[in-house]
Amino acid sequence: MKLPYIALFFLSLVPSFTLLGDSISMVREKAKIDLQNAIKQLAEVRNSIEEEKIPLAKTVTSLEDRARKLRAELQHYLRLRDNREASLLQLEREVTETESELDYSLNLLRTYITGWYHANPSAEKSLWAKKLSAILLQTKNDTTRANSFSSSFDALSLSIEAIRKSVGGILFMGNAIVPPEGIREEGIFWSNGPTVFFSSKEGSSGFLEKSSSNKENQQLNLSSNSVLNITPARLALGSAETSNTINKAFGEYSEGKKTILLPLDPTMGKALVMEKGELNTLEELQKGGIWIYPILFFAVLSLFIAIFKAIQIAQVKLPTTAASLEGKYNGPFELLRKTALGYQGKNHEILEEILYEAIIDMQVKLEKALPLIAVTAATAPLLGLLGTVTGMIDVFRQITNFANPENSELARGISEALVTTKFGLVTAIPSLIAHALLTRRLQGIISKMEGFSARLVRLKQENLNQSSPETDAKSDS
Repeated sequence: MKLPYIALFFLSLVPSFTLLGDSISMVREKAKIDLQNAIKQLAEVRNSIEEEKIPLAKTVTSLEDRARKLRAELQHYLRLRDNREASLLQLEREVTETESELDYSLNLLRTYITGWYHANPSAEKSLWAKKLSAILLQTKNDTTRANSFSSSFDALSLSIEAIRKSVGGILFMGNAIVPPEGIREEGIFWSNGPTVFFSSKEGSSGFLEKSSSNKENQQLNLSSNSVLNITPARLALGSAETSNTINKAFGEYSEGKKTILLPLDPTMGKALVMEKGELNTLEELQKGGIWIYPILFFAVLSLFIAIFKAIQIAQVKLPTTAASLEGKYNGPFELLRKTALGYQGKNHEILEEILYEAIIDMQVKLEKALPLIAVTAATAPLLGLLGTVTGMIDVFRQITNFANPENSELARGISEALVTTKFGLVTAIPSLIAHALLTRRLQGIISKMEGFSARLVRLKQENLNQSSPETDAKSDS
């Protein structure tokens, strides 16, 4: 029953397949036509592109050339701008360096002028103070660099002129303070280099003190007013022979003599200052403070003990011959001989103990008071150090109480503080040497006595051995 239905189904599909084949053929033909139309349009588009490509390429090329030229111009202008800025910076740097060099040169000139003026003696400053003040006054109202250089060069010329005259010698009138009264006396100055001689009408003469003001030395730049504030010249009195030589030389010069003799001080017055500042022993002891007294006490005590013990030990004469019971010796050696000779016992060990006790007694006698010298050698430096510490405490107290103490005051305080250390060492070193020498000499004497006593014991034993056979023979008979 099913086969007829299936056959009928396939038969009904045959017209459908026929219609489907016709529609596919039509679609294929239509597609071919569309493809041909598309290919034709593509060819037309390609032709139009080819026709427009050449003008576009030319346009692009021209635009690229123009862009390249503009870029090159931009780089050129940028380099010009950079070079201009670099040139300006370099020029500014050079200007700054040149100004710095000018300022440095100007400071050098001012420093030299300041040093030259302060190096001049006080009496000689009066010769150049007014001229230098007039030169410095030029820069008071006009502080430009050009005017500063101009005035500095004028001051430099003035210093060269002053040095030239000073080397040849300058004779001028003036006044100086004459110690010890401090009276101003009129007289004649003779400046020859760094040395200035002075001879007053009243007969005072000598060298001028080389004084320097701390305020002037600390002042970096001179001013027209500061150069006029001149410290008065002060005479440093020397020996009578020096004063007479200077007066004689000034007198011969006033008489027209071409050759005169003047004393020379190579130390520029430092030797005279050191001579005045030199302290004698008594003054130095007075500056040692309270701790100098126990140091002196130990020094004197150690000295007397050392002298006494040296005499006592020197009196002990060592025997020059071998020990003998029948000989004659000096000092403790004779005492040892008599002790050994008077011993009647037969036990030599007891004799050794007796002699050893005698040696110990003599050693105690000779060593008596020697430890005091050793104590002095050990104590004196400590006392000196204690005095130095207390002195330094006073120095630092001055620094605390006064904001800016003078260097000379601090140096004097420190030197006074070190006085006790100096005398402590002066006391300790000889005491140590004396104690070492005396102890060594004493040990030598004790060693000699021990050898001497050992020899006596041996001789006494030999005598006892010789006498015992004789005693036995007598008892047998």
